[in-house]
Amino acid sequence: MEKKWLELIIEVREGLAEDAAARILEAGATAVEERDGLRGASLLITHIALEDGATRKLRAIEALLATMGVEKSAITLRNIEDQDWVARSRGHFKGEAYGERLWVRPPWDESETPPGRIELMLEPGLAFGTGRHPSTRLALLAIERHCTLALPERMVDLGCGSGILGVAALLYGARRVTAFDLDPAATQETTALAERNGVRARMTALGTTLTQATLEAWWGRVDFIAANIFLDALCELAPQVLRALAPGGRAVLSGIGYEGADTLARIYQEVGFTVEGTNRFEEWASVEVVKP
Repeated sequence: MEKKWLELIIEVREGLAEDAAARILEAGATAVEERDGLRGASLLITHIALEDGATRKLRAIEALLATMGVEKSAITLRNIEDQDWVARSRGHFKGEAYGERLWVRPPWDESETPPGRIELMLEPGLAFGTGRHPSTRLALLAIERHCTLALPERMVDLGCGSGILGVAALLYGARRVTAFDLDPAATQETTALAERNGVRARMTALGTTLTQATLEAWWGRVDFIAANIFLDALCELAPQVLRALAPGGRAVLSGIGYEGADTLARIYQEVGFTVEGTNRFEEWASVEVVKP
């Protein structure tokens, strides 16, 4: 079985990168890569093997960074596969159905799209979603349901990764999507995926996070938000998600283990949301909420 990794993308202000990287290594990370961020900030990227002790290392990194003023909201987390999986993926990654309407296939699978389904062409990459992770599948199903009921005029894909969620919504007929991810490689991949699927003109990918300043004229007017990230980040972002949505706007919150669903639902209720339901697949869960 291929090794699984937790990738951390950490945004730190100018001048802190060297010290922050040293503390991350001190906490048990294997290596730290530095990239340029926005407005003079730096992005630190590191990986923790998903094995015994992974949670302890993550909490140690968070605690050490907190002493430097780096908050949890500045840390993006995502599961990635071992690089060997990407090299071998052509052998077993074929077209697959999602929900009632979507068909996701890699470019090397030339089989016909089943009748009545919308094709999304996606080439798997190391750090980007293929749709096959249970949390991504849960988010895709929620997007299908929402787009079937009412096509969003303005949708946000929060922590976009490959861009599969936002591109799927655009293929269903959503008018425009703004995607956020701290990793510049993710925003590049999202833009490329939109281009590959003929919806580039309706997709904007930004290398930052959700705030009033970054969302600009959409603030308080978003119809739907899809967030497939980790529990801590979802909890931290609850007030921003509420303020970004229009009254009656909805969100699907995915990327959490089933044991975290009740906690997440409670936090979103406390900031003012109505919880519409919780869905589970394997050991993962998603929570769907609406702004009154």
